[in-house]
Amino acid sequence: MLGILLMNTGTPDDPTPEAIRPYLKEFLSDRNVVDMPAFLWQPILNLFVLPNRPKKTAARYQAFWTPQGSPFMLESQKQCEELERRIGELLGETVAVRLGMRYGNPSIEAGLHELRDAGADCIVGLPLYPQHTRACAGTCHEEFCRQMGRIAPGDDQWTFIDEYWNAPGYIEALAKSVLRSWLPRALPSSKLVVSFHSVPISFAKRGDTYVETTRKTAERLAGVLGMDDEDVLVTYQSRFDNRKWQGPMLVPELERLACDGVDDVAVVCPGFAVDCIETSFEVAEEAADAYYAAARAAGLADAHFTYIPALGADDACMDALAHLVARYS
Repeated sequence: MLGILLMNTGTPDDPTPEAIRPYLKEFLSDRNVVDMPAFLWQPILNLFVLPNRPKKTAARYQAFWTPQGSPFMLESQKQCEELERRIGELLGETVAVRLGMRYGNPSIEAGLHELRDAGADCIVGLPLYPQHTRACAGTCHEEFCRQMGRIAPGDDQWTFIDEYWNAPGYIEALAKSVLRSWLPRALPSSKLVVSFHSVPISFAKRGDTYVETTRKTAERLAGVLGMDDEDVLVTYQSRFDNRKWQGPMLVPELERLACDGVDDVAVVCPGFAVDCIETSFEVAEEAADAYYAAARAAGLADAHFTYIPALGADDACMDALAHLVARYS
């Protein structure tokens, strides 16, 4: 039986500092995320970051949480259910789809055990990051291989999908989601900003293709939408230390657009398969506030900002991923 492990970054078990702290420790101890020498980074992490940051971020997690739990986890579970149904229909047989988060619960190890217990003897690993980078799909691949080696040593009946930004139907699904939320008022005073989580510039020097594929994603999206390249901008966000990070950064670009008289801006974040506190607060609220403040200073009386939600379990996206995975059966 075919088994599919969906992987993503993960979320704390609860929106409390006590639950956020171990999640954050696991995340920031990953050398694929923070590649400083451990003897330098671990004291900083344990003495300064972990005692303070969970207290600051707890309020955001609490605002994001629902009575049913984390929207991130709820939507991820829905993705599992939708893909299991669609892939099963495509193949005409029973398949199993489970979650395995890189950090937190359920872990990649737990997800693989669930697939084995369900009877899966051929496993496909699918990290839900359309563009590959070592800090996301790369670290999932590393952990997936490590756990497969422990759970099924010598078993080669598995495969791993590194990225899917160029999978048939994916860009079209992304374009439809843009048009559901935003129709440009009048070009060129309307701009679509395609923003991605930034990565250290050093990644590209080591062969990471992320910057190239994020730009290609935006180019293809512009083509499907019928927009000129100059009306679709690529930015990055979420720099979190003093290394040199890939730019241009989202907020300064939004402020520049306002100063240039652009009164209609939409932001889509294709690197996120499911909305999380980063997209819901840093982009949809903080970046919007920065744009509106710059628009007021520039005298734009009717400025408008639109955040385009992540695809989540969107029908067209789930169809594209189902057809992609079915090829590996």
